[in-house]
Amino acid sequence: MTDTASPAAHAPDGDELAALDRRHLLHPWTPMAGADPLVLVSGEGCEITDSYGRTYLDGRSGQFNATLGYRHPKILAALGEQAGKLMTYALLGASNEAAVRLAARLAQLLGEPLSHTLFCNSGSEAAEAAIRIVRMHHALRGEPGRSTVISLADGYHGTTLATAAMSASPLAWTGCGPRPEGFVQIAGPHGSGSGAADLERAVLAAGPESVAAFFVEPVLGVGGIRPLPPGYLREVREICDRYGILLVVDEVTTGLGRTGAWFAHQREGIRPDLVTLAKGLTAGYVPLAAVTTTTAVAEVFAGDPMLGGLRHGHTTSGHALGAAVALAVLRTIEEDGLVEHADAMGRLLLGGLTDRLKDLDGVRDVRGEGLLAGIEFDTFERAAQVAGGCLARGVVVRSEGPVLAVAPPLIVTADQVDRIVDALHASAAA
Repeated sequence: MTDTASPAAHAPDGDELAALDRRHLLHPWTPMAGADPLVLVSGEGCEITDSYGRTYLDGRSGQFNATLGYRHPKILAALGEQAGKLMTYALLGASNEAAVRLAARLAQLLGEPLSHTLFCNSGSEAAEAAIRIVRMHHALRGEPGRSTVISLADGYHGTTLATAAMSASPLAWTGCGPRPEGFVQIAGPHGSGSGAADLERAVLAAGPESVAAFFVEPVLGVGGIRPLPPGYLREVREICDRYGILLVVDEVTTGLGRTGAWFAHQREGIRPDLVTLAKGLTAGYVPLAAVTTTTAVAEVFAGDPMLGGLRHGHTTSGHALGAAVALAVLRTIEEDGLVEHADAMGRLLLGGLTDRLKDLDGVRDVRGEGLLAGIEFDTFERAAQVAGGCLARGVVVRSEGPVLAVAPPLIVTADQVDRIVDALHASAAA
């Protein structure tokens, strides 16, 4: 943590903002008692500055979404240019240029047969839309009984009622019931030894004719930064094909360069039926999410007797400002070679964390893929202690129970990776 040389003439009052925060702001997924959270006022590159003028290296990319860092000139230029032309125009019976071009670009990146995109506002909304799409798809094909959605018990797909029902976490449902019906969770493949066989058993137990889709993250995020074992996605693709089930891959966190590939599922050489995207799609500059599906799935909606199209969407679906920013993000990732850079920096990050932390007391595991790494400690308290130590050393990481998540922006430098590793080592060794 470093102090800026001198406060600006109109620098914010840190104490005032902290008091207002406590009095009026309801934070998601944050205990209301305890230390005041950081109140951030600016950022530059991979660094962020709080209301007291202290600067930190952002080792978590905000909420994994600030993938190009802060005040990126190419993204700011695209934002201003689109705002000066057309900030939005709803896609209900109309369209706008930015949304059209973004949908076409995503089809190029994802590859055939993934070709049709519905835009949403958040990862939760994209997963919610995917649930509705797979159920309506089967109903329109004459199989309305196919409504069951299977997912991993330690997976995470959002906080809306249906997406929360795909997780077994008590945090999602205690005091919030009743839970929607039609959702089944299975054990993850980590350490169970059964791998994809658990999926087939769940399909047979439910009755194959009742199962609509299987949702899965290539790297479990909230579930502990756990990459799926090699071959797992290929196995579940085969099972889904065998029983006529749609495979939905949640790339909200892992997509668009985060794992050192454009999309994490591409490393396995599979084609999902649907892919959900958010976070890195606009690099955090504006809210935007997407669910892209195959031509075969999309074309079924033309036969809907009630509408002749997809009965789902939002006022801001395909928001022109968001779509223009997303196009600029995709251009920047490509032009600056950030997928390859993320792969190289990810190897440096994971190698450094493994070499320097794996043998420390309290460290159970170091794992990850690309610029998405997790350090698992023996207790929640130990993880929180290390996160606090990193903060005191000027590096922000994310705490997920006993796991610390490290996910700096794709533009991170080798020196900054070293700073993150140094801070974690010093904090864990203290």
